[in-house]
Amino acid sequence: MEKIIVNRKIFVKVKVTDEFKKLFTQEMQNGINKLDAELSFLEQRAKKVITELTIKGSSQVSAVREQLEFEKQKREETKANFIEQIRVASTLENGKEVVRGELEGPIEVKIGDNWEEKIQREIVIEDGVVIEIR
Repeated sequence: MEKIIVNRKIFVKVKVTDEFKKLFTQEMQNGINKLDAELSFLEQRAKKVITELTIKGSSQVSAVREQLEFEKQKREETKANFIEQIRVASTLENGKEVVRGELEGPIEVKIGDNWEEKIQREIVIEDGVVIEIR
């Protein structure tokens, strides 16, 4: 066998611009808003379920409360992460490249190929446009 097709990771980098910071902050804020809505819904739903269980005299009330706290905690942690990402994004220097994601793609490898050149690839995006493939 003289060649093989393998999958490799391709890093997607974004060149920091004012537009990137604005869109990224907006994306994180939308995530925060969604989490706030989920938290509100969870609390309303849990109150209803707890009231119903209490009326029935069920022993599951504490389990429902525990599950609610667990779900709330997960969302609060995600929300804190989004807030931290907004803070970090605001401090990024324009022109700097930051990793925004990762893809996988196939590549053909043949005997004699330079492994490092074949396997290390990046896509660089600026304001939504691919500006470089390395």
